[in-house]
Order: sequence, then C-alpha cells, then structure tokens
Amino acid sequence: MPGVIFVIVGRCWRKHFSLSRGKLKMLGSLFAFYQKYYSVIFIFTIVLLVAFAWSQRFIQDDAFISFRYAQNFINGEGLVWNSNERVEGYTNFLWTILISGGIISGINPITCAYLLGLIFFTISIITTYKTSRLLFETKEMSFIVMLLLGLNYTFLSYATGGLETQMQTALLILGFYFTLKITIGSNFEHKYLFVTSILFALAILTRLDSGIVILLLTIFIGNKIFSLNFPARIKIRYSLFLTAPIMIIVGSWLLWKLSYYGNILPNTFYVKASAITSPLKGLKYVSTFIFSYLLFPISIISIFAVKSIFKNKISHIILLCSLIGLWLAYVIKIGGDFMEFRFFVPIMPFIFILFGWVIFYFIKNRIYQWVLTFLILSGSVHHALTFALDKDERIEPIHNLHNHLFAEDENWSGIGKSLHQYFNHVKNMTIGVTAAGAIPYFSELRSIDMYGLNDRYIAREGAVTGITPGHQRMSTFNYLVNRGVNLVIAHPKILKQCEDAGCYLPSLPSNPNDRITQTKVVEIPIDSIYKFLALYLTPHAEVDSIIEQNQWKVHLISQK
Repeated sequence: MPGVIFVIVGRCWRKHFSLSRGKLKMLGSLFAFYQKYYSVIFIFTIVLLVAFAWSQRFIQDDAFISFRYAQNFINGEGLVWNSNERVEGYTNFLWTILISGGIISGINPITCAYLLGLIFFTISIITTYKTSRLLFETKEMSFIVMLLLGLNYTFLSYATGGLETQMQTALLILGFYFTLKITIGSNFEHKYLFVTSILFALAILTRLDSGIVILLLTIFIGNKIFSLNFPARIKIRYSLFLTAPIMIIVGSWLLWKLSYYGNILPNTFYVKASAITSPLKGLKYVSTFIFSYLLFPISIISIFAVKSIFKNKISHIILLCSLIGLWLAYVIKIGGDFMEFRFFVPIMPFIFILFGWVIFYFIKNRIYQWVLTFLILSGSVHHALTFALDKDERIEPIHNLHNHLFAEDENWSGIGKSLHQYFNHVKNMTIGVTAAGAIPYFSELRSIDMYGLNDRYIAREGAVTGITPGHQRMSTFNYLVNRGVNLVIAHPKILKQCEDAGCYLPSLPSNPNDRITQTKVVEIPIDSIYKFLALYLTPHAEVDSIIEQNQWKVHLISQK
C-alpha cells in the first residue's frame, strides 16, 4: 500500500511540478539565500519551535506530587509527602531538587517547571541537530530531522507539563551525542569521557529508567576503548574517567536513599512490580502511537532498513536501533502509560534520527524521500486534530490532563484550594485522594494517596484493582479508617450547586472483615457554581463545627 501511494504521488509530482528553466533559476536564488543566511534561519527556527511549544503549554496533576515534595523540602521537613513519613513517591529526584531551587528563588513551581521544560526542550532539539550532523554530515538533512522532531505534537507539548520528561530527554540525547563524539573520531580525551560520565549520572538521577539507555551507551564506549590498540594502563585510565564519576555520584545517591527511605528503589516501583502488568496493553500503546502519527509506512521501511544496517555493520546506527528497541521493549513490558505518549518522548530524538537515516540514506528515490517527510509532518497534524480519549486503553490526551486541574466541571486545583480555605487550620486533619497531585498540594493537608504511590503499605499490600500503569493497587476501606482519614475525596465528583448529590459513595475495595459503619457524604463548595462531594469517614469535632457553620448539605449512608 505505501508503495502504491508513493507511485501515485510521484506521477502527480512529475506531471504538475516538472522544473522549467525559470523554476530552476528561482530555486537557485532561494538556495543561495538559504546558504548565506543559514545561521539566522536556524536561530529563527529554534525560536519559532520554542514559541510553538509555549503556545501548547499545559500542566498535569502528577507534576504537583513533585511540587509537594519540593515545598516540604524547603520548609525543612525533608523530601517527604507527609511530615514524618519518609516515602519516596517521586521518580524524578534531580527535577524535584531543581523545582525546590525555583521555589526558594521566589518562582511559582508551575512557572519554574515551564521555564525549565522549555530550556531542556531547546537543548533537546539543538542536540538532535548536532547529533544528526555527526551521523549525516550535511546540515540540510540534520535541519530536517530537527524540524520533524520539534514539530511533533507530543514532543513539543511535553516541553511543559510540569514533569521531568524533557529534562530526561535532553540528558539522554546529550549522552548519545558525546558517545558519538568520542567513538566516531576516537576522541578518547579525558574531558569528553568525564563530561559524558557526568551526563550519564545526571540522567539516572533524573529518572532511574534512564539506566536502560545509559548502560548500553557505557558498554558501547567501553567496547570501543578495549578494541583499540592502546596500552593496558591507558585503557584502564580511560575506563576510570568514564565510569568513576557515574559510580561515585549514583552510588552516593543510592546509599542516601537507602539510609533516608530504607529502600534503593522508589515506592512507585513496588506499586507497579507487585501488581499486574500487561505487555499486550503495552503493544497497543506503541501501535496507537504509530497509527495516530501516520508512522506505519516509515516504521515498516525502517524494519527492512535495520536488516541492511546489521548486515553492513554500521555500528553507530546499530547502536541507535538497539537503544530504540530496548526502550520500546521496556515500555511494552510495563504496559505503556495512561498519559498521552509521555514515555515516547525520551526516545523520540533517537527515533527521528533513525527516520532521517532511513529517508536520506536507505531510500534513494528523491520523490519518496519528500513524500515520507511530508507524511511525518502530516502525522503530527493528524494526531493533534484527531486523538481523543481511548476509554478501553485509558490513554488520556494532553488536553484532558490539563482539564482535570482547571476545567470548571473538574477543577482539582480549585478543590485543593477550597480544602485549604476551610480546613488548613484544623489540627490532625487527613484526606484520602486518588488524584494525588493538585488537591494535596494546594490543600497542604496530610494526605493518603489511595493508589499507593506515596504510601508504603498500599504500594505493597493494597488491593489489586486494575492494570493501568501506576493505578493497579488501591487502599481498602478499612485501611482508610485505621489511618484516621477524615474526608475521602477519591476521584473527585463535581456537581453544580443546584444539583442534589443523592447518596454518592466513592468505590473502595472491601473485605469480609470490614466493619459496617454509618457515615456521611458532605457537599463542599468550590465556588458559587460548583461543589464537590467528600466521604466524611472519621469524625472530627472541628470538621463538624465547620460543616455546621457553613450549613453544608450532608447525606447519611451505610458502608460495609
């Protein structure tokens, strides 16, 4: 089918776009202008891509988990979710530290995350260009690769979002760039090896799963060192410059985690590793990405190109393919993600560099090259205009992630602010949430993360309720009672003020030993139009007083 499309487009191109002498002269003038002002065009393109990324900015609920840890850190309570509870519920240590620095400097964490994300987005696209130059040797091809990546809707959207996604991406592509710089020309200088090792360490401190890429890059450089005709002492010295910094930095960090949290791995690992994951769900996640971005033709061609790459032993492209394959295997194994293709972003520079090689080196026909380039660009537009919530696969579009926080009929940020307004002065107040980002952050109340990402017990012993990554386990009703949770917001239920709440109860796992209790559902206003429902679980005198003073509606219910 792709071949038929290429033939049809090729014939149309020859029929309607054959170059006359006048057209050739005009193209020659444009090319001369391009060559003369290339630097200006390049800088202008970067500025436009960053501006485009800024225009698509958003923030997601999970970002506020890091913000809460950062806020507690600068308040002197340590890197904790709740005071005096040492649980590593974040997976982005270095990003959380940077956000802490921004808050100390007086910058709002959302603004800080936006600025940092855009900086790392810029680093990512420029480094992708420079990496392509090392492989392709022509600035035109490299420029196209950078442009295709920078205009990818998912990639530019995750320039913001509030998470460490672009920071991890920038560090990984920088690590790959320095790997090529060292190995292509055998530049085994101490400074390059040292800088590369530092970059590798920073990537792992940003997210532990960066180790998948870092391990392969380290092995590749190490293999190059020991394959060359160097004296043994020089090989050992080079190896030390490559491995010592990362071992010291990452080793010290892991020892600190062990002493501070009691575990080397983050609490989130135990949520995911001890519950069900679905490789089939991961495969659907990958295939949805490919088809939504119209990447099926180039993906099929790339598979055939890989055979040629391995046959001809093109080592650096083999490394590129191996990195992509290993990362995709990891994404499939963990069952993908519920956020719109966030886990593709760290590997996207590598994917687009491979696409560039396939288009400009593997494919010889110029018309087919431009057809594929146009198809990739069209795919980004197609995805941005058509991608919607898949209720079966639970892949949430970016606009959905943003709307959770600010849409008037969800407004998780507004719920958090309302809880802060009414209950922040109440001592020993505890809430239970599944939306464990903006609500706990803005409320500043002691919170139980009902999915267990920030709760040691639920992560290991919570009821298994699904296979959505990060949402496999759930707190039981009895656990919330035992922890003294006063209000359970769970996944927020929003109603207009004129609506009757009825007898709404958040769905919680239970067991035969759960005791029967009569409790209440309270309607708490967000503003003059909307209210949210909270299960009033553990009685509290001050909470009773606030409910009475504000004359909130209360519904009696029975719960097993």
